[in-house]
Amino acid sequence: MKIGIFDSGLGGLIVLKAIKKKLPQYDYAYLGDTKRLPYGNRTPEAVYKYATECVDYLFRNGCELIIVACNTVSSEALRKLQQVYLPKKYPNRRILGVIVPTLEEVRQKKLSHIAIIGTTGTLQSLH
Repeated sequence: MKIGIFDSGLGGLIVLKAIKKKLPQYDYAYLGDTKRLPYGNRTPEAVYKYATECVDYLFRNGCELIIVACNTVSSEALRKLQQVYLPKKYPNRRILGVIVPTLEEVRQKKLSHIAIIGTTGTLQSLH
């Protein structure tokens, strides 16, 4: 299986490295949309459009699963990608984000204080 990972830049390479360490048996493709970064100062409509273009590229290139390593896409567009875009265009494929697993890890470790660094779009979506 080939897993695609994308971010609006290169920060997702850290996510890729961690996933490859835990799941070395899979093939990986990374897409860093450095041409249009950062996504955090874009409208939600633009973020969704860019995300669909990245998803299309990765699925066309053999990925069966996509991990969205971009917090802005995870917070602003992931649900729509999963509930609207995938059923219409790629019903047998899956897209996962990074925010919920991160929060689950924080909860599991019972951390009382965390710091969040993010783009304007990501931080505004937390309200």
